[in-house]
Order: sequence, then C-alpha cells, then structure tokens
Amino acid sequence: MFQRKRFRLAIAIILTLLLTVALASLAAAQDVGDGNPPKPGTPTPQPTPTRALPSSVDGDDQTGGPAKPTRTLPDNTGGNGNQGGNGNQNGGGMMSPAPWPPSNLIVSHPATPVQLSPSSGGMNVYFIGTDGAGHSGPYIDSFSNLAQNHPSGAAVTLFSGTNPGSGKPVTIYYLPAEKKVRISTFYPDTQYDVNKPYIFTVDANHSVTHDRW
Repeated sequence: MFQRKRFRLAIAIILTLLLTVALASLAAAQDVGDGNPPKPGTPTPQPTPTRALPSSVDGDDQTGGPAKPTRTLPDNTGGNGNQGGNGNQNGGGMMSPAPWPPSNLIVSHPATPVQLSPSSGGMNVYFIGTDGAGHSGPYIDSFSNLAQNHPSGAAVTLFSGTNPGSGKPVTIYYLPAEKKVRISTFYPDTQYDVNKPYIFTVDANHSVTHDRW
C-alpha cells in the first residue's frame, strides 16, 4: 500500500513538471509572436550597413563634378503653325529647344517679359517668367519674307498666345507700312501694378524702340 502511494505521488510530480514546462513554452511563444517589445537585456539585431549610391546635390552631377550651366528650354512648338498651348502664329516658322540665355539677345531692357534673338534670318522669341526663367516662343520669319508676304495693309498678327511663365497674353504683329515687328504684352502682376502694358517694336536692323514700358 505504501509503495502504491509513493508511485502515485511520483506520477503527480512528473505531471506537474510537464504542465509547468508546457505553460512556460506557450508564454514564450506568445511574447515573440504577439508584437510585444523584447524583454530588457535582449540584444536587438542590427541591420547590415549598406553603401548609398552618389546622387546629385546642389546642381552637381553623379560624377562629383559641377553640373553644366547650359539649360535647355522646353519645346513649346506644336506643329502646323501652332505653338503648343501658347497660341497661334502666322508668317513664322517652328522653333527647336535652345540653350538659355542665347548670347545674341537684342532687347537690352533687363525687365523685359519678351526677349528676341536673331536666328537664320528671322528671330527667336523667348517668354520670360516671373522667376526670370526663359520659355521658347515662336520663330518670326525674316523681314524680307514678311515684307514680300505682307507688302501693305493693316497690321498682321503673327502670334497670339500666353506667356507660360507669367500667364500674361502676348501678341506679335507685323506692321507693313513701317516694316517692323511689334510685340504687345504685359509685365507680371505685382502688389503695385496689375496689367501694366509692355509694348515695343523692332526693325530689320534689330533696333528696338519701346512704346510703353
């Protein structure tokens, strides 16, 4: 009888130990899988360090040298005599993107919202934004071709559109009687002036005369 009681007691102790081990394992598994933070003293795995590729910073290219200062203007031409989103032109040609600013600008006024540069017998037109950036405009045909195509009569509209840098309208005319090109537009709006006109003409010798500025 006494041996039987000892045997039952041993079985009970073994079962209690097994149950204790099982409960401890279950609690450890919940600590790992339920998203709880690790217990104090547990080492945190460190990520493997990686080397970042060089990137462009402050205008420098990825070779470590300075970026080229020449900037290419967006091409605003749309084909079939239309300036892509900026308006229509008559008596002018298409214009390809060009470095800004060209070295042969003819409007000396530094605050001009429209700039011109001679090119292939005619003139490239540039629209100046409020931030001073240049935007490609239409190409104006040579004065000889304009005079041949429009020998007399009223002013001929060569271009009518919008300065994409300021949102102001721009109209370019050919004046047959004076044999000049006239550009009519506005300064960008400020807190002091709104819709202030800016009008000038240019002749075959590229002499610029301001009418309103």
